[in-house]
Amino acid sequence: MLMNKRLINNSLVGILIIIIFVLSYLVIRPILISITFGLIFAYVFHPVFKKINKSIKIKTLSASILMFLIAFLILAPIVYFTPSLIQQVFSIFGNIKGINFAELVATVFPFLSSNDTVYSILLNVNNLPGKLVSGFMDGIFSMVVNLPNIMLQSFVFLFTFFFTVRDVDKLGEYFKGLSPFSKATEKRFMREFRGITNSVILGQVLIGVLQGMALGLGLLLLGIPNVLTLTIVTAIASIIPIIGAWIVWVPLCIYLMTIGDVTVGIILALYGGLFVSNIDNFIRPYLLSRSSQLPVVVSLIGTIGGLYFLGILGLVLGPLILAYALIIIDFYREGRLDELYRDERRGVKDYEFKKHA
Repeated sequence: MLMNKRLINNSLVGILIIIIFVLSYLVIRPILISITFGLIFAYVFHPVFKKINKSIKIKTLSASILMFLIAFLILAPIVYFTPSLIQQVFSIFGNIKGINFAELVATVFPFLSSNDTVYSILLNVNNLPGKLVSGFMDGIFSMVVNLPNIMLQSFVFLFTFFFTVRDVDKLGEYFKGLSPFSKATEKRFMREFRGITNSVILGQVLIGVLQGMALGLGLLLLGIPNVLTLTIVTAIASIIPIIGAWIVWVPLCIYLMTIGDVTVGIILALYGGLFVSNIDNFIRPYLLSRSSQLPVVVSLIGTIGGLYFLGILGLVLGPLILAYALIIIDFYREGRLDELYRDERRGVKDYEFKKHA
């Protein structure tokens, strides 16, 4: 009877715990992405915080300065460039709308014009610009309608960033206290965690943004219009593995040559092929160690899946989620978590036994 009562009590406690955690998840689910990005930005900018705090010596003030600096760096370009971006998108649409891609490809590559399948695909491509502009305008309208929600999400992001970057040491100790693993396992897990995070944030996102900015600078110097839009598209394309910056500068070179700007097209082709698309090879060795490289397959699947699941934010979160899952699977496959845990606990017990003896 006593055992049945204890079993019922344990079951009720277990159910209550599950309910609390489920409700907690439902509470934070609407702002989970903002919290996640706050944590990621805190991780990326923590070295900057340490440099600021080294001079000021007050953590709260240092975190506040960095938070306002991040807010300015994010909001200022959005406010300043959004009107120009909208104008350039319509300008690009007007230029592309009159292009017959099927005839263009047939002129440049005559052997493809005889292929009915390729030709029909190109005819359908002619409708793509209208769909892209329509989707872009839907996104702008949605942002305007959801402006209060965006402001709230931004507040949560900055709030998370501030307290994480300020109290990162306390948070680290807190989570270490919750960890069931040994210290050796924790150190190894954190080493893998840092390596993968650096691989995605530095090796994928940062390099993609730099490639976009490099191509944008080249377009600006060559006098090509709509630089802002092309720079943003290039940066997004460069973040996605395999696709890269070539998906922007190659069609642009072909277009320039077909309209008679052969010299500009050749210069852009040389600049894009020799410099922009090779920034990855120049910069990556300085940013990352070889051990922190993320497999291309994982990166590609995570990026594409993240785009479908989380939208534009999935470019960053998709690869990270898959990479962290692979770390856990790798630890489990090696069977070293339990082994390290048991070894450490056995050492503690032996020590305590000898001490009390």
